Amino acid sequence: LGHVGQDAALGSVVAFLDICPTSSSASSNSGPAAKRRKVDEPTQVRLRHILLKHRECKSTVDKVRGKQVTRTRGEAERVLRGVLEECVGDNGRKIFTQRCRELSECQSCLKAGELAGDLSWVKRGGSKLGEAFENIAFSLQVN
Repeated sequence: LGHVGQDAALGSVVAFLDICPTSSSASSNSGPAAKRRKVDEPTQVRLRHILLKHRECKSTVDKVRGKQVTRTRGEAERVLRGVLEECVGDNGRKIFTQRCRELSECQSCLKAGELAGDLSWVKRGGSKLGEAFENIAFSLQVN
């Protein structure tokens, strides 16, 4: 959850991340490979989100339900914080999927099965979402 600049017009987002670590294996014909230091920095992350708009957003229409959004930024953040608290300890991520289908105002919530809210894999420098979004995505704790 967060706020990016005064006029960014962003809604609040709750995201779960999966990581794809860099490969650290090497092969050699002269015996066992020397161990390499494990790299903690992921090369890509998979993002799922729940989007709630508020009345200060650039677009205040919930395109999933075809309704005008009237909630305040604070109300949106309270709802998303509640979802985040519900998701803590839900290793199967069933609660996230359920809440995504119920609440999200992004059309990704309509994806089948466990893909509800899926934004797919994001690589550094290769995303249409922008550098600021990538920096935040790669800095989040992986759940």
